[in-house]
Amino acid sequence: MFALATGLLTALTAALATTLPKRAERRIEHRRLSREHKEKLYPEFIGCAYEIVTAALWESTSEVRRRLLDRLVGRSHQVAFFAPEATGQAVSQVVRAATELTELAAEIQAASKPGHQGAVDQRFAPRYEKAKESLRTAVAEFTETGRRDLEIAGAR
Repeated sequence: MFALATGLLTALTAALATTLPKRAERRIEHRRLSREHKEKLYPEFIGCAYEIVTAALWESTSEVRRRLLDRLVGRSHQVAFFAPEATGQAVSQVVRAATELTELAAEIQAASKPGHQGAVDQRFAPRYEKAKESLRTAVAEFTETGRRDLEIAGAR
């Protein structure tokens, strides 16, 4: 009986000894793959946002801006899938600010014409600049949150 118990204990110990390291290896591999996805997605997401904020108002149509926003939203879903909650909240802020800027640009294009050298109508200029600044701020906050998530040191 003692030999049987010893044999079972030995077999169980051997099984655990091989299973636990494999499980830890899988966890490490999962983290590595997740990080690799984030290292690719985070900069792509930031790039999409900057395409929106830097699009010249009178040189891009509402359709072009809508496509840019759609790309950003698509990337936001991918980022949110891999990102922790804090980063996901920062993503939402970027999408919200980008949506507001896109909608305001469409409103400006529908209600006014380009001023001298493409200037924005004075009725809209303060709101337009504020919307662009809100998007830049949201992107900066996302960048900081993403850097913390990836454990990247501060700006160099």
